[in-house]
Amino acid sequence: MARKINETTDRKNLLKRGRTWYIKRMVGGKLIVQSTGETELDKAVTERDRVLNPYNLQDEKERAEAVLARVEGLDRQLARIEDGKPTLGILASWTAYRNAPNRPDSGRRTLAGYESQFERFTTWVQKNHPTVTELRGVTEEMAYEFASELGRKQTPNTYNKYLVLLRRVWKVLHKSAKLTCNPWENLDNKLLATHSRRELTIDELTAVCASVSGEMRLLFAVGLYCGLRLGDAVQLKWSHVDLAHRVLMIVPAKTARRSNGKVLRIPLHGSLYAMLTDTPDADRRGYVMPGLAELYERDDTALVKRISEVFKACGIETRCKVEGYSRLGVDVGFHSLRHSFVSLSANAGSSLAAVQAVVGHSNPAMTRHYLHADKNVVKNAVCALPDVTGNPAAADKPDATASILGQLEALPTSRLVSIAKKITALIRKRKRD
Repeated sequence: MARKINETTDRKNLLKRGRTWYIKRMVGGKLIVQSTGETELDKAVTERDRVLNPYNLQDEKERAEAVLARVEGLDRQLARIEDGKPTLGILASWTAYRNAPNRPDSGRRTLAGYESQFERFTTWVQKNHPTVTELRGVTEEMAYEFASELGRKQTPNTYNKYLVLLRRVWKVLHKSAKLTCNPWENLDNKLLATHSRRELTIDELTAVCASVSGEMRLLFAVGLYCGLRLGDAVQLKWSHVDLAHRVLMIVPAKTARRSNGKVLRIPLHGSLYAMLTDTPDADRRGYVMPGLAELYERDDTALVKRISEVFKACGIETRCKVEGYSRLGVDVGFHSLRHSFVSLSANAGSSLAAVQAVVGHSNPAMTRHYLHADKNVVKNAVCALPDVTGNPAAADKPDATASILGQLEALPTSRLVSIAKKITALIRKRKRD
């Protein structure tokens, strides 16, 4: 049954000329008149609806195409509106990165270093491209320009660190800043002319320990006898020290995030144990070296400078020429104590696995990187390290023989028999001599 036509409302977009009904509509600002071919109003309404309303099209394909065209048109219109809106500004990008839930976890000092690097980039943009205010406005050409200037002024190592950070910022802020590309991806890292801190000789270590006192002397002892990095050593707390069992338990800051908080158990050398026990029981709270810990947290570079001055006062040159670097490289620093620990442990006979367990390296290859001396010596333990502190109480240290016997017990019987024969032959030879 045909629907009843309302003569008033159903004449919308319809025009009658003579006996024929026409459809009228505005297209591009122009009035278009199209004949329906019908003389009866109800049929003209049906034809008008077919032409003007895609939802009433009888052909399903025509209806779907019409709807899709309208959706795509709306999407393009919305995209133009969104593109026209301001996006994340360069100056606000660091705060956005720091607060982003998807950014890689970084320590406090590492994050502070990253912030300083990013500030250098923002300052460069303001100076050289003042019209670029949004992060998405940074082009590959600008990235290449900044990297070229950076490469002329910085070491390859520092240059690579900048690229790592900038690539990471763009990756983390990709969606929030509506970035279409990462302009830093096609820039290659520079080849590194690496230079490791050298280990110190026994005479140098003895001279250094003799020249310092108080907390600084304790700091050097912790670095040497525990192989800790500067941050872990200076921020050592009494809660990490078990004097009853003569062991230090600590989670290194550098590996804490990727090792799930693995605790290192480091035996206390007799010299270090004696120095720690000099502190009265009532004062064994908080940091072991509170003064230096406070200085490190306030200005870590000031502590590094004081340590360097100690080496220089002992006649130890801290810098040297490194091929591939425009500036002198650091040859001796606090990290040299870590190298010295590994080398002296190897010379004292500690196994690679034992040294690895103490210094917290994730693999033996990293520990081998620190070895600068003969690695084929009889196995021993940390307690066999030489005393360079001149502390009389160091004589109370455990006998290294127990460590040797402990390692022998782990060997198979056939290996023990072979070692026993060699020892017997050695004893006979000494008796003859």
